[in-house]
Amino acid sequence: MGEKFNQAKYIQQYQKENYDRCIFNLPKGGKQKIQEHYKKLGYASLNQYINDLVQRDIIERNISN
Repeated sequence: MGEKFNQAKYIQQYQKENYDRCIFNLPKGGKQKIQEHYKKLGYASLNQYINDLVQRDIIERNISN
């Protein structure tokens, strides 16, 4: 019999091949404060918010240089 499809393993492999991971630490309570803030701004996730912040910072700094 063939090996059973493992969706979790497939997703992990896809992410490993297509994404870089960035891990950072915050003081206790920092994640909650950021979560409240990005939700007020209309972001669906912390990942979406951080990606947007970084991209805007890169664009702003490249224009001003």
